[in-house]
Amino acid sequence: MDTFLHTTPESVGIASQTLFKLMKRLGKLEYINSIILMRHGKVCLEAYVAPYRQNVPHQLFSLSKSFTSCAIGLAQSEGLLDINDKLVSFFPEFECCITDERMRKVTLQNLLTMQSGHLSCPTGLPEFWTCDDWRKCYLATKLDTEPGTAFTYNSVATYMLSAVITKVTGQNVREYLMPRLFEPLAIAPGIWECCPQGINCGGWGLYLTTRDLAKFAQLILNKGCWQGKQLLPADYLAEAVSFHADNSKNAAPDWKLGYGYQFWLSRYGYRGDGAAGQYAVMLPEQDIAIAVTSCIGNMQDILTAIWEELIPQLADHALPEDTAAQAELSEFCSNMQIPCVQGDITKRRKSVYYKFAENAQKVQSCQICFGTEDCTLTFAGPHGTEQLRAGFGKFAFSLFRLTDREVHPVFASAAWKSDDVLEIRSYIADGIFRDVWTIDFSDPVEPVKNQQLCSCFRPQKPQMLLKKQA
Repeated sequence: MDTFLHTTPESVGIASQTLFKLMKRLGKLEYINSIILMRHGKVCLEAYVAPYRQNVPHQLFSLSKSFTSCAIGLAQSEGLLDINDKLVSFFPEFECCITDERMRKVTLQNLLTMQSGHLSCPTGLPEFWTCDDWRKCYLATKLDTEPGTAFTYNSVATYMLSAVITKVTGQNVREYLMPRLFEPLAIAPGIWECCPQGINCGGWGLYLTTRDLAKFAQLILNKGCWQGKQLLPADYLAEAVSFHADNSKNAAPDWKLGYGYQFWLSRYGYRGDGAAGQYAVMLPEQDIAIAVTSCIGNMQDILTAIWEELIPQLADHALPEDTAAQAELSEFCSNMQIPCVQGDITKRRKSVYYKFAENAQKVQSCQICFGTEDCTLTFAGPHGTEQLRAGFGKFAFSLFRLTDREVHPVFASAAWKSDDVLEIRSYIADGIFRDVWTIDFSDPVEPVKNQQLCSCFRPQKPQMLLKKQA
């Protein structure tokens, strides 16, 4: 983080013991991947849970929405659009597809505030994923309410904002933001997934490192200013992090306090967030910016830990340095790691080959081989031959896809749960997906089973039944 200064927690009014308690609590969640905490523009905490790595861009999922919002604000400041413009005005070629006259009333602001008139996200429609043009599919949907009257979280609404950026600039959001936001922040963004037409998904699909995400959080906290230069329009940002939509029908405490322009209002400050615990948290009263990546089930647990462990302990002045507590915090963070599978790691078997019955995902076979330190699952699948390696008592790395949309770096470990049952736990190193593979060598029907965890927007793996002998 060449543009950031690192400092001790005490120098910015946070006791190292406070951060130690926070990290111990976060460390009990399944699983935090990384965290950076900044106060007064300086990094006082940076931790990565091994084998997650500092330099690997991470899936942001819906945290991508906040970046799309920034692109809309920039385009408005450049006179390319106005958020009060009607959505359909940008796509006259699809006017003939409109089936609900209320769609003609939908504005960009309605999309920004998740008040498009839908009461469910179109991603739940089977035809959406088979449609060759998501813009046409969205404009053809029926609305449930008048635009601007009801909050419903809608990732495709953000996709349409991305499509508008492409229409008015001739560039994807990622490319449009390169000279305006990413390059000034010294960010080299990872991929941003696209629709069949090649338009950035907008509402999801961006990959950034935790350090990059921390820079973004600090930029938003600074009202769009970075090293004396105004990168984002301050007036738009002020609106973006203000209350525009009532989401009080949501259940979770920090998801019912209001919504801005692709930013959530929180019990403290505001934030961008994404599935399974991807966060850019901005706390203006405390002058704190926090970036988090994780792969957990209950996102609220992360925010609650921060509110309860950190906020009450903040001081508005520097504290006496506590070198012993700083060393304890550093050691704890350095040793944080995902646990390997527990069980017998000494047993080995001869290789076994399984041929599967025909399935929709076209996974044809799996060969399981054992080495001195690891085992390998070699699949014949829809993208050819692929291998998943799992270490005994340690993690082994692979590049693996099988039925996923993208190839991911994967780390995995293995152990025997009984004489015939081998368990493998695998994690993608650039995101949230986790798998539990159970290999039951005594099962004559389904010896290879897979349980997918944190599987947002992820294609399901098939039930791998053995092919019956003719």
